[in-house]
Amino acid sequence: MRLSITRIASILMGLTPALGVVALPATAQAATPGPDLLGVAQPATAPTDSVLGAPSAEAGRTARDTSRALTVNVTSCSESDLQAAIGAVATVGGTVNLRPGCTYTLTDAAPPNDDNGLPVITSNVTINGNGDTITRAATAANFRFFEIDGPNGNLTLNILTLSNGHASSSLGNGRGGAIWLNGGGPALTLNTTTLTSNTADSFGGAVGNDNGAVSVNRSTLRNNTASAGGAVFVSPFGGSGTATFGASTITGNHARVLAGGIAAAVGTTVTLTSTQVVNNDVTGTNPQGGGIAQAGTMTLMRSLVTGNTASGTNAQGGGIFTTVGTLRLSDTPVSRNTASGTNARGGGIFNTGGGTTALTRSPVGSNQALGSGATAGGIFRASGTVTLTASPVAGNQPNNCGSPSTVPGCI
Repeated sequence: MRLSITRIASILMGLTPALGVVALPATAQAATPGPDLLGVAQPATAPTDSVLGAPSAEAGRTARDTSRALTVNVTSCSESDLQAAIGAVATVGGTVNLRPGCTYTLTDAAPPNDDNGLPVITSNVTINGNGDTITRAATAANFRFFEIDGPNGNLTLNILTLSNGHASSSLGNGRGGAIWLNGGGPALTLNTTTLTSNTADSFGGAVGNDNGAVSVNRSTLRNNTASAGGAVFVSPFGGSGTATFGASTITGNHARVLAGGIAAAVGTTVTLTSTQVVNNDVTGTNPQGGGIAQAGTMTLMRSLVTGNTASGTNAQGGGIFTTVGTLRLSDTPVSRNTASGTNARGGGIFNTGGGTTALTRSPVGSNQALGSGATAGGIFRASGTVTLTASPVAGNQPNNCGSPSTVPGCI
């Protein structure tokens, strides 16, 4: 095994010559089902969301955590060395430096983690990728890469790509195609990192965040797939998770029920700054939010929502679907998004559930609602409040905000 180890502080208890750290099993925190995927009870007259069954609870793992730190340098590109290196720090904390330029191809889950390709993170761990890729072999059984367990799991990934992970409902709970934050308190930071072509059978094609904190910086989430939250789902069925995106790109992601890009449930707080939500899509019956679907508190600043699509019967919100909570856009254009299908509404934005949407210097233009009975290519307000401040709504098809308009100040 070609690993070099630097110990910081005293010798680590439980570190075997093979660098494995044994984690003790514990009971996972199961998600509490809510009225729908965003934790919102929909009115009887509104189209009903397709509610996925509550996934089976997956075995969580906790382990003793110490204040000692360890640095492991991986000098090869082998699967076994990668798993051993991460295993050495997963429960005690530390840093793993990967060999620059490697592609680590995983062929099997890390025992005994049936649906994780790498050891479960329960402490403060940093992995420096140096331009490396970690991928699941095309012939391998389905597994995601990382599970981060609360309350003390904290994972930072630097300059790394994760591709082709698959969180399967048949092997686990189907959450987080690349990374799953499990229970209250875990944290994930992505710096100059790409999550691409990952799949979750249920929530969060790239990242499933169950009541944790996610920070995405100068990173790309691309071509990921899930039933809900094609790129990211924050706290399905409602919770208290957070997510921040800075100078990042959410693009080409796909969902089958809700939110091609980002989904955020009741009680969550999500902030996007200088981030592009581009060319994501959701398809099916009653699809909501081609780019974003949210029911918490979401703020977009100096960002862009463009080229996203919701398609199918009763499609709502080609760019953004928002309900119950508060959506604020500042200096964030919403353009060239599409809601298509019978009774499609809100090519740019769909506001319902008594939610509040406030746009400031955020033009809504060149969006479309297409199909029989389609209306409001720009913004459709089913209920709640929409305010426009220096935010023209113009050039949308077949009309800007319905005929008659559903949004004050929009014609």
